[in-house]
Amino acid sequence: PVMKTPSLWYVAKERVEVRDVDVPEPGRSEALVEIEACGVCTWDLFFFGGWFQKEKAYPFYFGHEGIGRVLKTGADVRRVREGDRVALRESPDIGKTGTGHMAGHAVLPEHMLIPLPGSKLPAQGWLIEPVACCVNAVDRAAVRAGERVALVGCGFMGSILLQGLLRTPAAEVHVFDVKPEHLELARSFGSGDGLLTHDANEPASSTHGAGRFDLVVETAAAESGFHLANRLVKKGGRLLIFSWHHRAFPVDLGHWHVNGITVLKVSPAAHSHFDDCFYQSIPLIDSGKIDTARLVTHVAGPAEAQQVFEKGLTKQDGYIKGMIRWR
Repeated sequence: PVMKTPSLWYVAKERVEVRDVDVPEPGRSEALVEIEACGVCTWDLFFFGGWFQKEKAYPFYFGHEGIGRVLKTGADVRRVREGDRVALRESPDIGKTGTGHMAGHAVLPEHMLIPLPGSKLPAQGWLIEPVACCVNAVDRAAVRAGERVALVGCGFMGSILLQGLLRTPAAEVHVFDVKPEHLELARSFGSGDGLLTHDANEPASSTHGAGRFDLVVETAAAESGFHLANRLVKKGGRLLIFSWHHRAFPVDLGHWHVNGITVLKVSPAAHSHFDDCFYQSIPLIDSGKIDTARLVTHVAGPAEAQQVFEKGLTKQDGYIKGMIRWR
């Protein structure tokens, strides 16, 4: 037997709509989850903007930052029980019926459900998937005591990364961004903790600290931000590319060679056991050391999702992070 549940479909460039989808009964090693909310990822905005259609034609639905509660479990499920709050892992099959998190319900294998502790945090406080991505980056950065660190780009993911970097033994963390409101947000996370902020629009930002940072983390997702990050790394330093750049641009590999710069490209695919990062993230969120709730600027039900996606694509109305609430 199957049940019907509402879901959010990408139906054309810059257009989403609510459609019912069939959700099957969970198999022996699966669980049926009632979705509470799902974060709007940059990847979702990539779908919405029409840049994924070479890979998958419209219409389809997906969503991969889901939080929900277990409604029903298969006979062989042991790690989660009915009523448990869980984070959902991303299905490898984009558009597969019953697996997308941008829906009222989803059915996933037990190993793709991350049990969450009892907590009064709202769903926007448990955006664990992006936190796991940032935990992976901070781990790979391996910040040593006394190092000078620069973060280029401090939007949603940059703000999570900043919270992690401020808890490393770095002597200083410098944040570069083109938006004053992002720099103000950065200062709210680290006042008095060796944090300095810089307007990346100012001509001086191109030379301030050039070649002086032991580690530079690039999360600007823009060519100009990448080149600024590249200039900031000192000889023998490390450049950690966190952004997913969707188009090609020229890079001087000779600069890296001559200056002995170690370049790391960090993504979930670079971790052999990325689920570990989810479990590392839970105590950081639960203790308040990483706060995502204050970064969620736009929350709406599925009927208003079109407006949230439009603002996310254009970064209007102070948009930093969106979330679609299903309950």
